[in-house]
Amino acid sequence: MTARPAMMATRPNCLPCDHVVRFFLAACVAGCSSGLMAQSDSLEYALNSVRVESDRVSEQHGEYLDSAAMSFAQRVDSLWLAWCKEAHCASIDSTVWFAGTSSKQLAKSLDTMAVVRDLADLDRRTSFDLAPHGAVLDRIAFMMRSRPVFLGKMMGRAPRYFPMFEEALDRHGLPLELKYLPVLESGLNPLARSNAGATGLWQFMYPTARRHELEINSWVDERKDPAASTEAACLFLKRLFKIYDGDWHLALAAYNAGSGNVNKAIRRSGSRDFWRVRRFLPRETAKYVPSIIALAYLFAHPVEAGLIPSETAVPTFALDTIMVYRNVRFDQVAKATGRSVEEVAQLNPQYRKEVVPGAIGGGWPIVLPVESVGPFLEGMPEALLWEPHRTPEVRFEPEVIAYRVRNGDVLGTIARKHGVSVRELKKWNGLSGDMIRAGQKLYIHADPR
Repeated sequence: MTARPAMMATRPNCLPCDHVVRFFLAACVAGCSSGLMAQSDSLEYALNSVRVESDRVSEQHGEYLDSAAMSFAQRVDSLWLAWCKEAHCASIDSTVWFAGTSSKQLAKSLDTMAVVRDLADLDRRTSFDLAPHGAVLDRIAFMMRSRPVFLGKMMGRAPRYFPMFEEALDRHGLPLELKYLPVLESGLNPLARSNAGATGLWQFMYPTARRHELEINSWVDERKDPAASTEAACLFLKRLFKIYDGDWHLALAAYNAGSGNVNKAIRRSGSRDFWRVRRFLPRETAKYVPSIIALAYLFAHPVEAGLIPSETAVPTFALDTIMVYRNVRFDQVAKATGRSVEEVAQLNPQYRKEVVPGAIGGGWPIVLPVESVGPFLEGMPEALLWEPHRTPEVRFEPEVIAYRVRNGDVLGTIARKHGVSVRELKKWNGLSGDMIRAGQKLYIHADPR
């Protein structure tokens, strides 16, 4: 197998600071005349300072970044955050101020005609098929009646993830309604892991994640990286959309249950209409597409549904990303920024051992609140000297996964599926021959490249 290209070329950009600040400046030109634009040189300096490499910073230990530039950067951050709080940078449906009657009460006398009218209105605004269907109305009533707490939490977490989803979906030319998939898949929890091993916001299985160049090893699992996994999900969804000739309902059913189950259901139903195919799908998948449409309605009409956000997460616009090129422990980051280790870990769930392995693979990103970027850059030289013996030497090692043999499996197909050789499979599992049986467990040392 050929070596994987440098990871910097494949990993998506995360929350680009220069893009959002320039966007802010462009929006403010009319109101601020030329005064703000006159400081563009200083802005460039401030933006470049955000990308200072950790090793360079550590070499300059007693030196601090130019105070004027840092002061200017902090002022721009303050203006940018104030502007964003006016909802310019919020997701199109992540803010709710008030809801009257509880959703459980409203579900008892749901005005289905109003729901149908509202769904038809939403359907006219998107390429995603939101046409009303009885199964959709059932899911709306069920969620209002039985899942109001869950939906409130999802609306509270939406400001953290929805703007990121919408930006990526729009960039790939995909319907924005696909942002509701992670609500069903993971409950907007990047640490979610199913019994089958599906992991992250978008619930990628290991082989699918590796086919989309997500790094998975003993130090990093990019399935848990919100930005990287969202980019991979967009590519996967585009491929499924193409496979099913532009039918999003079938594509989403395949995302949930796998193409094999959907194709069998199509054959059994004798139709390509999802609503006819649906009865031949697994029970969970039969509810999956109606639930996506139900979520599109509920998030667009939270007051009518009696839903109130809870446990509000830090919004996307209040976070920024810095590339680091040294191995940095989370407790060192916490010491430099004044944040807790728990908060650093929550914002960077892809790192398995609370260490950013920046010295490997061309650098790795760390996400921090905007107001912590300056303290991070200023405080890291000293923080890196804090108990340096605890900072591990990082070496990427393959993850060991267990695979349950299925009917029809042979060693060759299992090896190709996981990017390894038959010889390696035999060695790892103590096999002398090629015979395997259904239900047998094989251990596979995942390809770290």
